[in-house]
Amino acid sequence: MKLLEKILVPLAANSPSDQQIDLAVNLAQKFNSEIIMLYVLPREAKLNSISELVGKYIKNEVQENENRIKELQIRVKSKIKYGNRFDQIISFAEDEDVNLILISDLSNEKDGDYNIDVYAEKILRKSEIPVWLLKKGDISVPETILCPIDFSDASERALTNAIKIARIFDAEVNILNVFEPLQQSFTKRLDIDLHAENKRLEEKNVEEFNQFMKKFNLINLKYSIKLLEGNPIQEIINFSKNNNIDVVFIGATGKSYLQRLLLGSVTELLIRELPCSILVTKSENILNLKIDSDISNLEKHFELAEKLKEMGYYKEAIKQLKICLRINDLHIPTFTLLIKLYELMEEHELSEKYKKKVDEILKRLWDKKIEFEIRKTYRSGK
Repeated sequence: MKLLEKILVPLAANSPSDQQIDLAVNLAQKFNSEIIMLYVLPREAKLNSISELVGKYIKNEVQENENRIKELQIRVKSKIKYGNRFDQIISFAEDEDVNLILISDLSNEKDGDYNIDVYAEKILRKSEIPVWLLKKGDISVPETILCPIDFSDASERALTNAIKIARIFDAEVNILNVFEPLQQSFTKRLDIDLHAENKRLEEKNVEEFNQFMKKFNLINLKYSIKLLEGNPIQEIINFSKNNNIDVVFIGATGKSYLQRLLLGSVTELLIRELPCSILVTKSENILNLKIDSDISNLEKHFELAEKLKEMGYYKEAIKQLKICLRINDLHIPTFTLLIKLYELMEEHELSEKYKKKVDEILKRLWDKKIEFEIRKTYRSGK
């Protein structure tokens, strides 16, 4: 089973990479991923006068990082490219069909000035593949996640991924919606009661929020819900600072304020002001469940179903259990887990249906046992 098949880790030569590699390793171990390390060097590095020296230095660094990852039994490969860093990262990620680009913030902080990492900012804004920007000093395992939502498909993807990753790392998800009130009438010709109109819009926002949240399975998840009012961008930043957030999941290209998150100036503000990592998803999910097709053993399917249940993939776990029943329609542990899953999903009719099946099976087995004992006694009496 794979959830996060390929993680692209663009590394900058002669820059600290331990944090980046540690996070990639933690993700790869949890999601059975392959790590692809990419080094992008300037075209000048190909010049005859320095190419041999640069090549030798980079190859040593590549080998050290590969050995470190291979020792942990994780699949890894490396590639060296030349040219514009942004262009090479984006094109390579698309060619390799990776699920996640894991970049590090290489901004400089000197004398109180903060210079934005231009490449990181551009990758966040332009990449269609999910991007995780790791800020300096971040921990390699997220414990607190923030996910702002605006009821769009993009924020639905972001929250879905946040929930899945939170389950794996036993992290807490903070689900945030910010209502942005009207500040003035659109035209002076219309006499609008702003207070009354904002109250109506806020009530509508709460209704939309409640309807939106019905899509998600929050059972056995550590989470909190916050409905705030104000400037959304500033509220996201303030909440992150005040609640020790480790990573913000952003479903960009949303319906309202999330659309603005990938404007150049707003992205710069987020990178500069957020005290934590940023994970941006646009058109693709981070986690795509892939189940190996060569499984034919009942115990393997059952074990996979148990893992899927723990990760919150309830429907997928049920599919595996139904395969188990095709192999052995008297397998009691399969029925027991099916009952638990349907109860968690609050599908009580199906839960009762399988409880009755278990009772029927146990009765049949009991009757057979009694018959066997009678026959055995009868034969011994003869």
